[in-house]
Amino acid sequence: MQTSNAPAQLRVWLLFCLFTICCASSGSAVQLPMAFKDLGSADFRKREDAQGKLLDWAKKSPEPAMLEFLEQSRDASDPEIRERCYEILRILVDAEYMKEGEGYIGVALALTDEILTVPGDLKPRYAIRVIEVRADTPGEAAGVQLNDMIVALEGGVWRNTGASSLFRERVKTMKPNSRAKLSILRNGEVLELKVTLGRRPVMADLFINGQDFDTETAEREAKDVYFKLWLSKRKTKIGAGS
Repeated sequence: MQTSNAPAQLRVWLLFCLFTICCASSGSAVQLPMAFKDLGSADFRKREDAQGKLLDWAKKSPEPAMLEFLEQSRDASDPEIRERCYEILRILVDAEYMKEGEGYIGVALALTDEILTVPGDLKPRYAIRVIEVRADTPGEAAGVQLNDMIVALEGGVWRNTGASSLFRERVKTMKPNSRAKLSILRNGEVLELKVTLGRRPVMADLFINGQDFDTETAEREAKDVYFKLWLSKRKTKIGAGS
C-alpha cells in the first residue's frame, strides 16, 4: 500500500515545493505553511487536519490568504486540493461578510415609548420596552430579558419621544462585532449590559404576524451574492495587473 501511494504523495510534495518557489520569486505577500502539502494526502485524517491548520493560519491575515486560496482553488492540479482550498476560501469570505453591514442586537421593541424616572436621574426620560428577545442573538447572549426597559444606549438618553426609532437607527450605524453598552431598567435597578453586535439579518424587518420565514435560506443566498461580488472584484484586479 505504501508503494502504491508514493507517486501521489510525491506529486503533492513537488506541487507544494513548486508553489513555494513561485511565491518567493513573485514576491507574494504570504507563503502557505507546510500543512498545504497534506491537503492532497491519501490519508483522510491528514487532509482534514491540514485544512483546519490552513484555516487557522489564514484567519490571522485573511485578505492575502484569500487571494492565495482563490488561485489554488482554480489552478492546483489535484482536484482534492482545489476543492479544499475553495472550502477554506468560502469560510473566509463568509466571515468577511459577517463583519460588514449594519449592527444587530436581536430584540423586538414596543412601538410606543414609555416615560419614566430612572434611579440617579432627576429628570424623566423616555424608555423602550423589550417585547421579545430572539433566540441565538447578541441580545440573548448579553442577558437582555423580556419586559426590560432600555433607558440608554452608549450613555445616550432620550428626553423626547421617538426613542424606539432613534435606538434602531443608532444600532444600525454600528458595525458588527463592535461592542455597545445597554442601560437596562429591571426591577427598579439600572443594569449595564455589554452587547457584542451581530450583522443585521437580511429578513430582520419581516417578522410580521408571527409568520415563519426561511431565514437560513435568505442568509445563504445573501452570502452567495456577496461571494460572487467578491470574486468579480478580484477578477478585475487580476486582469488589471496582468
